[in-house]
Amino acid sequence: MKKPLEKPNFLIYSLGCKVNQYDSSSLRHKLENIGFNYNNNNPGLVIINTCSVTKSAITKDRQLYNKLSKKFPQCKFVIMGCWPQTDTEAKDSKSFLNKKDIYFWGVGEHNQLINEIISLFPECEFKLENKDKSNLVSTDKSRYFLKIGDGCNQFCSYCIIPYARGRLKSRSSKKLINEVKEASNKGFKEIVLSGIHLGQYGYDKKGKELNLTELLKELLKIDNKIRFRLSSIEVNEVSDELIELMSTEKQICPHLHISLQSGSNKILKLMNRPYKTKIFKERIEKLRKSLPDIAITTDIIVGFPGETNKDFQESYDFAKEIKFSKVHVFSYSAHEKTASYNFPNKVSVKDIKERSKMLRELSDKLETEYKKKILNIYKNKNLEVIVEKKGEKIKGVTKYSFSLEFNNKYLKNTKRKIKTGDLVDVNLNKDICC
Repeated sequence: MKKPLEKPNFLIYSLGCKVNQYDSSSLRHKLENIGFNYNNNNPGLVIINTCSVTKSAITKDRQLYNKLSKKFPQCKFVIMGCWPQTDTEAKDSKSFLNKKDIYFWGVGEHNQLINEIISLFPECEFKLENKDKSNLVSTDKSRYFLKIGDGCNQFCSYCIIPYARGRLKSRSSKKLINEVKEASNKGFKEIVLSGIHLGQYGYDKKGKELNLTELLKELLKIDNKIRFRLSSIEVNEVSDELIELMSTEKQICPHLHISLQSGSNKILKLMNRPYKTKIFKERIEKLRKSLPDIAITTDIIVGFPGETNKDFQESYDFAKEIKFSKVHVFSYSAHEKTASYNFPNKVSVKDIKERSKMLRELSDKLETEYKKKILNIYKNKNLEVIVEKKGEKIKGVTKYSFSLEFNNKYLKNTKRKIKTGDLVDVNLNKDICC
């Protein structure tokens, strides 16, 4: 006869993308529902949700495991996510040779994983009936990250994701609508639509499901006090229909993260990206014609095999020409299972560091210029900010994606007691503005 449930304590650590964070939050919700207790006080279980998008990401996975295994030597460990999914040899790594209580699991639905976790605690009796019928996954204290799909069909030559997470899998729009309704009832004021390949939502359903713009239209009907944000989208999927919706619906944040990856057509072709710089520029111009103040952030990979000084300069000049509001700079570090891993003409570490430094300096300049532009537009006016952190100063995120720090005196209603996740009006007078 098993002993009554003693509510083992557990912790989850997430590395990598927002999809990983969503998956971790979903797993936490399900484990708590059957009796586990999320608490760092003497945990019996530590779960690490890993990333393997690059070699450096895998190094971070190992480092985190080594740190936590020393901190919690008596714990059982679960290593999940893209690393064990793509690297079956991960479990044979020297990092794990001296660890007995460790279980490896990849990605996908969590029912099997939960059964395996339960088996790690044979002394406990778990009540598996699901009394909590909620679809809600608490992913952030201030904003709700809604995972609308997983997987990717694109197979860029540097990317491991299609091998780690499989082909495109869109979630049911009915479930997503119900999840947003619950998030609204819980008081969330910003919903961030996230996924591996956001712009292709519904494509795998072959006309039996909504597309991204149609989904947004349905979500907008739920609560007119919620704002929506798209986490990332490919430039060739920024349709005229989506642009029109964004320009007419003020609930959609005027911000898109559109990955460029390179401003060189030669490198884009080697990367197997589905566009050229001409297409990219035309779509951005179309966007800005309807939304002149939109924030456009991007990713650029530096040091892709074959990237010459000339190719890098083309990327640098193109980023400057487009005037991104921020550039996330990534040093090339491919996974060995990707096509580009075996490409010739590798770029030296020295050149990658020098080019990355140049591009980050440009990003800082572009970010400052864009922020100043928006703050000047709202000078002596109110700008909506969602509260992320409270203290001596309040920190929040604007609909344009950049953060602001301000005191209570800048609030439209100075007597209002605010909490994390509140959507507040901040008066941008000259003290805070310029």
